[in-house]
Amino acid sequence: MTAYREKGFTLIESIVAIVVLGISMTVLTTVLYPQIENSASSHYQVRASALAQSMMTEVLSRSFDEHSDINGGIDRCGESSTLACTDQVDFGPDGVPAELPAQFNDVDDYIGCWYASTTKSSCTQPEAGNITDVLGISSAETYKNFRIEIEVKYDNSAGLLVDQTVSGEIFKKITLTIYPGKYGEYRFIAYKGNF
Repeated sequence: MTAYREKGFTLIESIVAIVVLGISMTVLTTVLYPQIENSASSHYQVRASALAQSMMTEVLSRSFDEHSDINGGIDRCGESSTLACTDQVDFGPDGVPAELPAQFNDVDDYIGCWYASTTKSSCTQPEAGNITDVLGISSAETYKNFRIEIEVKYDNSAGLLVDQTVSGEIFKKITLTIYPGKYGEYRFIAYKGNF
């Protein structure tokens, strides 16, 4: 007579399998799953960097000051008593009502919060306009949840001067902070010289 062996798991094997499965699920939920949520942050970092480069290029293409020569070199504000640079408290768009970005003539005209249609309510600075006003209509979907806050101030303490005895409004520090939704904030800084 042939002996039949029963097939299947014993109670001990089943308990061991449940314990191993429980340990593996605990490891997955504490280590791997939080990393999946953060996997999008590198994508947003790249997009924030591209947006910052576009916006900073736009800002730096303008004059140092509205009283300086647009082409640079001939008339610079602060060189004579008749052509003073704009006081820092007067920074911002020159026109009332505010100008369109295409009409901006100096770097401090960009001060304020540039927003997308979904981020206007998140602005902590005075509203400057929609991001699409500066970058064009094609940016509406690309930067849907982004906002940019721009600050401009005089800064001669950056160690950028060879002759430390020079005083006056030589540099404007442009601080551009990108807020890509819930993925933090990214700060970019540039200097515009009075040349």
